[in-house]
Amino acid sequence: MHLVLATEAQKAERDRVTHSAWGSPLTVEQFHQREVRLRAHPWCREGMRTWLLLDDDGRVLASCESFHNDSFLLGPDGEYAAGDSFSIASVFTEESLRGRGHASRMMDLVAAELERASPRGHAAVLFSDVGAPLYRRSGYEETPAWDWNLQPRADQSTRHVDALLKDADVPAALQRMRRPSVPFFLWPSPAQMDWHLERERIYAEMLRRPRPEACGATVGDSTALWAMMARSGELVVLMLDVRCEADATALLDAACAMARKAGLSKVVLWEEPGTMPWVARVPGAARVAREGSLPMVRPLRPGLPAAPDVPFPRALWV
Repeated sequence: MHLVLATEAQKAERDRVTHSAWGSPLTVEQFHQREVRLRAHPWCREGMRTWLLLDDDGRVLASCESFHNDSFLLGPDGEYAAGDSFSIASVFTEESLRGRGHASRMMDLVAAELERASPRGHAAVLFSDVGAPLYRRSGYEETPAWDWNLQPRADQSTRHVDALLKDADVPAALQRMRRPSVPFFLWPSPAQMDWHLERERIYAEMLRRPRPEACGATVGDSTALWAMMARSGELVVLMLDVRCEADATALLDAACAMARKAGLSKVVLWEEPGTMPWVARVPGAARVAREGSLPMVRPLRPGLPAAPDVPFPRALWV
């Protein structure tokens, strides 16, 4: 067995194979076109790779993708050192090939390759939809995962925010957000934020449904950014930086108002320690254990804190 980077033809073939896992409700051809468009996005062009585990005859045994993230590790001098972390996604083994350790072998080889090729490497991260045991075998450690759900109501509006944000406003909005005061964190780039909005654009077009009228809002020094998940009928908060309870309520009310107008059933926010005290006081907010998308971390160098100490906003998901 050996690891290779996929050719364009191999990527197209994997699109059709993996449709069974992630394609619904799109047709096979729509799903392929979705993948083509996402791979053409600037964030993917700069930092995405598709990996294949092949047997000695060249048959594909398993596949996955990796995406580059900027990450920051606090040093003994109290300064953050910038480095490279990598999000692993779309781990797939065809049903007839499962149960033979192919995915674990591929994950080990990918991590070794990332470590070898990245002198500034910090960590590999992933968001597991199949629980933790499979990836623990490859050195990944999970972190607790909770969501806050809000149901859109007729009395919610955008009147208490200062501004609603459009796609072009995202870089400036991200720039004004405070970064976590923790020993280690990953931080999305403006291009990664727009990748989420490109997914929204694709599904809005293919499923013929309206996009939300805004992708975020500001009030005072507080900011929220969000995106539609058309497949599940949800609005997901990608990033939230709030300075007080009133700001949290105003921003999440605005998100709910946008969701209701777009015909979405709920607003979902990933729990983070820095915002939980404010979100917990928002009227109607309900805390639930997350189903799927379990954050997991594998260090690519010594000295990283334990996975539960790493914050994971929804913007980091792939």
